[in-house]
Amino acid sequence: MKVLVFGGTGFLGSYLVPKLLLRGHDVTVVTRRESQILRLEESGVRGVLGDLLEPEPLLSSLTPQDIAIFMAMPLEFGRMSKNKIKEITHRTTQFISTSLAVGEELSCPVIITLGTSYRTGPGEVADESWPIERFGLTKVGVGVDRLIAKAIEKGSPPLIRMIPGQIYGPGGQFMQMYRMMKSGRFGVFGEGANRIPRVHVEDCAEAYALAIDKMPLGESYILADDTPCTMREFSEFMAECMGISKVRTIPGFIGRLVIGKELMETMKMDCVVSNEKAKRELGWQLKYPSYREGLSDTINQIEIMADA
Repeated sequence: MKVLVFGGTGFLGSYLVPKLLLRGHDVTVVTRRESQILRLEESGVRGVLGDLLEPEPLLSSLTPQDIAIFMAMPLEFGRMSKNKIKEITHRTTQFISTSLAVGEELSCPVIITLGTSYRTGPGEVADESWPIERFGLTKVGVGVDRLIAKAIEKGSPPLIRMIPGQIYGPGGQFMQMYRMMKSGRFGVFGEGANRIPRVHVEDCAEAYALAIDKMPLGESYILADDTPCTMREFSEFMAECMGISKVRTIPGFIGRLVIGKELMETMKMDCVVSNEKAKRELGWQLKYPSYREGLSDTINQIEIMADA
């Protein structure tokens, strides 16, 4: 099929695009950087200059496609002013607005990427029937939810919603955590007893590739591994894999001062989810069913690359 990818040069995209090429798809990646075009074409991918924040020139430059995938999101971390949050909210909403416009313009289905933003209580497990709940920094997606609801009601463009947990692996934001852990600057805020869904980037990319194979229009899929774990469990096992004896504990009030109230609230999310629907309907099989296998392999790969 002809597959159009937004976010193809990012963390998840760098794992997904090779899988699509191996499946024999004709892949086009949209990038904002002209310097990326040659590298993309050398890898067998057609590169197109475009920006989700500038929909008109982008829409006029696209050729017919069988499906469009949107993984690009304006991620920001650290303390933020109200104006900064407002800016990110606008950009996030514009990204999704443009993605839906692309699907309508090209008359093709769209794979949209959301996040596992749920609040689960003791003994509760969220699945795809649960409404996404916005809190902390995830509030920037409130406008996104309205746009997607309208598209579903209208039936155009046809959507597949992918809802990954926190994606980790060799690359992306995980590398920042790795470097901070290595330098002794990383710490767990408070008790760290809250659980956040996680999925290894390779498993996540495979789920997206399977969604293209199956084309389950109108469906949504939570992508997370089989093993819920707390922030402290994940961080302490990562430290163990790196040969670090102890992870610092940072009091919550200091965390709010350092990274801001919104990000702190997001990081304290307690959420357990089910991946059964993705396994059942997509035939998704996890290479890394728990963070322990995933982290062990990830740290090993990073350190091999560092020694090379």
